[in-house]
Amino acid sequence: MLGAVAALALPGPTGPATAIASVLVLGALALLAGHTWGLLVVAAADVLLLGHVWPILAFHGSDPVGQAAAATALVSALPGLALLGVAMPALVDVVLGEPSERARSTGVALCSVGAALALVLPAF
Repeated sequence: MLGAVAALALPGPTGPATAIASVLVLGALALLAGHTWGLLVVAAADVLLLGHVWPILAFHGSDPVGQAAAATALVSALPGLALLGVAMPALVDVVLGEPSERARSTGVALCSVGAALALVLPAF
């Protein structure tokens, strides 16, 4: 939740980051309420938030308030990125129902490629 609040404090045109931050707040509130589906939402939103925040931290170094907000969002989103390894098989199970072992492995591999692209592409 701290990462979402920090992402909302980013200066400048941050339309996608604020939208992702609101989804992250929704997932965090669901987790706090005891709903396990919140883990899937938090893990996916953290990956997307990291993809939008790290270029701000790396390439826009002039505003100290913006740098502090981006650094806080980045550091607080790292545990959600670590949870992605747990959430990906569950996400594949939710999407595919009861997949075979091969379909689950393929789904997790595709989710991993998608997560990597979501982390790298916003910098371009």
